[in-house]
Amino acid sequence: MSDTPTMYGQLVKFDEAISNLKSKVQIPTESYKDLLGHIHARAFTVAGATKTELLDDLYKDVLAAIENGETITDFRARFDKTVSKHGWSYNGKRGWRTQVIYQNNKNTARAAGRWQQQERIKHRRPYLLYLTAGDSRVRPQHNAWNYILLPIEHNFWHTHYPPNGWNCRCKVVSMSDADIKRMGITVTPDSALKNYQKPFTEVDPKTGEELERLPGIDLGWDYNPGLAWLGADKATGQMLAKLDHQIREVATPIFNAAINEGKDYFQSQVSTVAAKQALGKPESGTKLTLGHLHPILFKTVLDVAPETRSTLVVIDEAMLKTAIQIIGFEQTTELMKLVQTQANSTFNQSVLQFIANGIQITIQIDPDMNRVVEVKLVDV
Repeated sequence: MSDTPTMYGQLVKFDEAISNLKSKVQIPTESYKDLLGHIHARAFTVAGATKTELLDDLYKDVLAAIENGETITDFRARFDKTVSKHGWSYNGKRGWRTQVIYQNNKNTARAAGRWQQQERIKHRRPYLLYLTAGDSRVRPQHNAWNYILLPIEHNFWHTHYPPNGWNCRCKVVSMSDADIKRMGITVTPDSALKNYQKPFTEVDPKTGEELERLPGIDLGWDYNPGLAWLGADKATGQMLAKLDHQIREVATPIFNAAINEGKDYFQSQVSTVAAKQALGKPESGTKLTLGHLHPILFKTVLDVAPETRSTLVVIDEAMLKTAIQIIGFEQTTELMKLVQTQANSTFNQSVLQFIANGIQITIQIDPDMNRVVEVKLVDV
């Protein structure tokens, strides 16, 4: 990879950006507020596109535009054909609507890809520099962030990695020590960031709903597309927990299907744990994703503990070792499928217990995610 940053608007083939878009699952929504923030790292949505066939065609239009390096004029031609095919009556004027769909999906995919590249070279270029487009159209708040320089690990980038709103043209470039010295700039002190990271509450005038926002960032854009993509399962679990039950019923199996694409990796990790167990090597403390609780099971939890914040279930290496001993290697490799199953369950404020395929699974419900803490064979 070249150290020269690629502008988000350049019409070039960007493999990481294409990979990000291809990894997304399609969720029909009525409003952009149905799914906000981190969940977009896993989801492709177009507000008002509630039919699966329509959303699928819009997704293909955006993917083709990014894969082929098409201009917005090319995308609009595809968009017109899709709208005509489905008879879709969308809100807003054609020019504005196509600009939003094309630009925002392209920019977030490129941001996710750029983050992946920056993570890959951080041993050589450990800093990130915030840059605006540098013209009169830049929002005043974004202009205040121009030339903020921080290590890539700084939590500022968790919320302020651009795009930071609709049609935001800001970008972040990676910097080495030599770059910083040559440019005569210094790392931004944390004291200068406090006002930018202080959330405030805004009331939706239509619904009366209280929404938390950060200054200068549009609603739903306070996340890092790349960081959320790479660690999306935890964020997705928290978002699914907040959704209306009916939306959750539709969304959960789709996100589980995306997780199940990595089943081969999970099975290889089980093999690694079994090998370490045989050799007497210590565990590393690694946690592995098993999936999201079935909506019916999660509703059982919510009925008793409505403050529960995540649908995600993980298992740590120590528990994997125990599972291999108790239920065997083959059954342990099937834990992803078993955890995602609908089953009769009991829940006692903090522990969920159910039986799937002759295995009793006990899950500790924790604030940020849920952990398998016991498995055992039972007679059914």
